[in-house]
Amino acid sequence: MIKAVLCKRILCLSIVSTSFNLINGQCDQGEVLLWGNCYSIDTTFELNLSGQGIAGTIPEDISALTNLLFLDLSDNQLEGSIPDQLFNLENLLGLDLKGNELHGEIPDNLESLSNLMYLDISNNNFEGFLPNSIGALTSLVDLSISENQFTGAIPSSIGNLNYLSRLIVNDNLINGELPSELGHCSELQYLQLQNNQISGQIPNSICQLALDWQSIYSFNISNNFLCPQYPPCLEDINLEQNIINCEGVVMLWDSLYHVEDVVELDLSNLGLSGSIPIDIGSFINLNSLDLSNNNLNGAIPAELGNLINLKYLNLSFNQLSGNIPSTIGNLINLEEIRLFENELVGFIPEEIGNLSHLIHLNFRSNNLTGNIPHTIGSLNSLEILYLHNNNLNGEIPLEIFELNGLKKLFINNNLLNGVLSQNIANLESLERFRVEENNMSGIIPNEICDLNLQWENSIFFNLSDNMFCEPYPICIEGNEGFQDTSNCSELKSFMQESLYANLNIKGYPNPFNPSTAISFDLKEETNITVEIINLLGEKVNLLLAGNINSGLQIVKWDGKNSNGHKVSPGVYFCSVLTEYSHDVVKLIYLK
Repeated sequence: MIKAVLCKRILCLSIVSTSFNLINGQCDQGEVLLWGNCYSIDTTFELNLSGQGIAGTIPEDISALTNLLFLDLSDNQLEGSIPDQLFNLENLLGLDLKGNELHGEIPDNLESLSNLMYLDISNNNFEGFLPNSIGALTSLVDLSISENQFTGAIPSSIGNLNYLSRLIVNDNLINGELPSELGHCSELQYLQLQNNQISGQIPNSICQLALDWQSIYSFNISNNFLCPQYPPCLEDINLEQNIINCEGVVMLWDSLYHVEDVVELDLSNLGLSGSIPIDIGSFINLNSLDLSNNNLNGAIPAELGNLINLKYLNLSFNQLSGNIPSTIGNLINLEEIRLFENELVGFIPEEIGNLSHLIHLNFRSNNLTGNIPHTIGSLNSLEILYLHNNNLNGEIPLEIFELNGLKKLFINNNLLNGVLSQNIANLESLERFRVEENNMSGIIPNEICDLNLQWENSIFFNLSDNMFCEPYPICIEGNEGFQDTSNCSELKSFMQESLYANLNIKGYPNPFNPSTAISFDLKEETNITVEIINLLGEKVNLLLAGNINSGLQIVKWDGKNSNGHKVSPGVYFCSVLTEYSHDVVKLIYLK
């Protein structure tokens, strides 16, 4: 074995070991007795007794073979320590003692073996420190000391071994830190350090080695105590370290993480249980956190607000309870938050308005109560707002209708009341709007027809099971769903009498009468909108909008649209809308 390895590196001659049978119990002059055979002192260059069943100790007389180049005593039953005399074999190129029961320490006088190219003492019971003099073996190509009980650190002198190709040190008790000088072993192709107690950090100099980092046969450092952060050449490799005692290390659900290294943490669908540890707030570089589809319970820890770099947060499909912490407002870089399908209670914190980068907010299917916070109107990037299936009450805050990038607004299945604001027309990007199963009342504003919604598709548009009153905007007639109108007649009568009376339209616009006068008498100051709409419910012209004083009011329509162009002949409607009432009168335009 020794020759097979070394002959790849040097020019080998045909070497024959010379041995003689023992005669009369003794050897001739010029011979030495070893394990029952006589060996010529001058002509024995190789001694290969591998697997021969020899036992006992290594005899001191072996040092007499001063011309010995290769000594292989591997895979026997040898015991005891290596005799000091063995280290006098200055010509030795290869020494193989693996697979025995040898013990003791390696002496610190290896300088005499400076020609040694191959050394294998693996699978024995050696102990103690690796001597610093190992760096004197400057010709060494292959060094294997695995499966022993060596302790202490790898000496820095290892960096002197410029020709070293294989360093096999696994399965010992090696501790301390790796020497940076290891990076000087420029010929190294195999490095096995696994199953030791090496600690500290891996020196960046290791990246100078030309190892195949992805191959465990070429490089293996697993099952040690090496701490992050790891050198660049090892960043994408699972080093399988025990890092529990490393600074900045946190345990979550029986797994260890170095908090500074974790950018994405996806623990979804793992059957995790218990509460979310407060240590989650230590992951300061986290961009994405997904704990969805588990069995987590308890409150969302306030420490979650420490994750100021977080962009994606998903805690959905758990059994989380308690309030949404106000510290959620610290996540100023958050783009998507999913807390749906939990058991969260209490108010939506006003601090939610701090999340100016938020695109997707989903709090559906919890037990949230209270009003929808006005601060939601600060979420200028918001495209999706899901608050349905909760117990939210109060009116829809007007600030929501300032989110002109909003595409999906689901606030159905709550306890919301009040009227639907005409400002809904500001939601120009809205694709889906659902407000069914609430306590909304009053008149649905005609402005809703300005939206490009699929009115007949209840998945995209639904306002059924409320208390909206007729008349309904033309665009949704037949799609308003069930409405409890039991209070509508009383509301309409009261509002018409208290706000305006004598709604009158004179002189439809035609070739003989260029304009029509629309008059009404306001009983008190109010916010009012008067506009002309067509049969499709589309706004043709806005005649009046704003807060108007009490008294007789007259507005005129000259048969033109908002662009100043004459409209086509046909049927039109005059809509008069206040905060609590809505009347529509038909007009016929002739040409």
